[in-house]
Amino acid sequence: MFDFKLQVFQSVASRLSFSKAAEDLHITQPAVTRHIRQIEAHFNQKLFKRKGNSIALTEAGRLLLSHSKLIFQQYEKAEFDMNSLIDKNEGNLRIAASTTIAQYILPEVLAKFHQKFPKIRIHLLNMNTEKVEKSVMNNSVELGFIEGQSKNRELSYQPFLQDEIVLVVDKSHPLAKQNQISISELKDIPLVLRERGSGTREVILKAFQHENVKMEELNIELELGSSESIKSYLSNGHSGSFLSINTVLKELKHGDLYIVDIENLQIKREFFFIQQQGHHSKLNAVYLKFLQHHYNF
Repeated sequence: MFDFKLQVFQSVASRLSFSKAAEDLHITQPAVTRHIRQIEAHFNQKLFKRKGNSIALTEAGRLLLSHSKLIFQQYEKAEFDMNSLIDKNEGNLRIAASTTIAQYILPEVLAKFHQKFPKIRIHLLNMNTEKVEKSVMNNSVELGFIEGQSKNRELSYQPFLQDEIVLVVDKSHPLAKQNQISISELKDIPLVLRERGSGTREVILKAFQHENVKMEELNIELELGSSESIKSYLSNGHSGSFLSINTVLKELKHGDLYIVDIENLQIKREFFFIQQQGHHSKLNAVYLKFLQHHYNF
């Protein structure tokens, strides 16, 4: 079937290796080569080109890869939707999420999940990243969502969404209309940061360390426990704060807050879901499968 040929192509395209694709699919390398040649003959275009001892996708190959990913995503979605019609999933699922994710990311997904699985009751707890990890480890919750990846060997970490942290100021701030500042100029701005233990704070400080900026050099005037309280505080018009872009979308749209770019500094991170190593309950799997289709991770 052509579906299997697409699967072979996708494996070669992702691994950029005929031999590794053969291992993944448990077929011979000549069989992989044959399937690729048949697809190329069908479209009358080369999908791969040789680069020394390696291979790379041609323009046609990159286009087909984007289509094949969409095709297989639709297959998975169809299978998930069909199975959900007959699956009698019910019970209680306890989730802990760090503040940004709990307030701005998960509610929309939870509403859609509840429509599809009304018999599964979800209890969502809002806490900082450090406490989320502890709650998963001591079995207070089955599933956690955090801002940034720690290194606890008892937990498994899986990324599901990329985020960016930006410097924002109130519309009345002198920098509101300025496109960019230097890191040196940043040191003169009174800053409001999240509390210790916050995933957002941890990512910001690591970014500063990478640029050889020490905490003592920053003008930190206050620490607050939530993005909402920080946004309210910024209305004083003289402070700035580093916040997730997901927490300020409404304010940016309405012109209440402005992003101030910092020269040569871009702070990006992944949002992760975490479980205990080897712990994969049925309800966890159902929810994570639903999340996967929502965010296509």
